[in-house]
Amino acid sequence: MESDYIIEDTDIRRLIVKAVEAREMAYARYSQFKVGAALLAGRENSSDAEEVVGRETDSRDRNANEYRVFTGCNIENSSYGATICAERAAVCNAVSSGYKDFKAIAIVGGLNSTGINGITYPCGICRQVLSEFSADMYVIAAHSEDDYDMRRLSEFLPASFGAGQME
Repeated sequence: MESDYIIEDTDIRRLIVKAVEAREMAYARYSQFKVGAALLAGRENSSDAEEVVGRETDSRDRNANEYRVFTGCNIENSSYGATICAERAAVCNAVSSGYKDFKAIAIVGGLNSTGINGITYPCGICRQVLSEFSADMYVIAAHSEDDYDMRRLSEFLPASFGAGQME
């Protein structure tokens, strides 16, 4: 079942810009591949949201959800398993602030030497982590504000393992 959430072009661009900014903070000492992510997330009846964007299209009170942009960057470690991807850093940032209603995430990446040089998609672990919160959120894998691939997360992770299997 797809969400009634509609993301607008201005919000897509805003997320991509925020992901590009987050990429600059990446710690990619080993791979030299910096990744930035910007996650649009909401929580019910939030009064302290910053960067409010997006809208719901169903009959609920349109002011019931406010959305905020949370960013993350990859943080590498010499023990590669301890490396944190940009998408998961953004998820941790959002959830630790009480925002768990994920609507969209933008991802940009590239080598330090070449900059953002193509489209970077989330790894399998990040896809699984994102699916815990919303299988129908938008994933925006971007090269620039005008060059991106946007799909629902469920298209990237079909037949995923989820909360339903735990019941």
